[in-house]
Amino acid sequence: MKKYFILPLLLPAIFLKAQLLEKTALNVSYRYTGRNVLQAGLEYRFGNSYDGSIILGPSLLYTRVNDTDKFIPEMNINLLRAGLLIGVSGNPYSLEPRIGVSLFNAIFLNTGYAFPIYKEKYFKGVTFGIQLNIAPKYSKFYDKMKIM
Repeated sequence: MKKYFILPLLLPAIFLKAQLLEKTALNVSYRYTGRNVLQAGLEYRFGNSYDGSIILGPSLLYTRVNDTDKFIPEMNINLLRAGLLIGVSGNPYSLEPRIGVSLFNAIFLNTGYAFPIYKEKYFKGVTFGIQLNIAPKYSKFYDKMKIM
């Protein structure tokens, strides 16, 4: 009898998980923020429209500082509208507003400026980067190409 009460509670969680994963992508990127940085993380897209959507997600930065490896957490939020990207990312050492372009949400090319917020200035100055978003085949993360 207990199984029949638990089943209705589990079904919404299964459907919620399926909807959450269909708008999620893995990101891998290279950025130059005063030093070479590799980045990996997740991206979640709010909205389905080419005319406007918000993408946010956590990531992990890897860089070398004073001959030691550093792994730094970061959070980013981007507004996409008609292929243009406006966003900001923050980590314990800097805040970085950025602008760029999006190619079907599969590739982001961006530039910005890193403002140091910690006494150790690991990241500062003009930045640029390229990000590759990898999503499953059935995903709604990518923009569809429109043919007139």
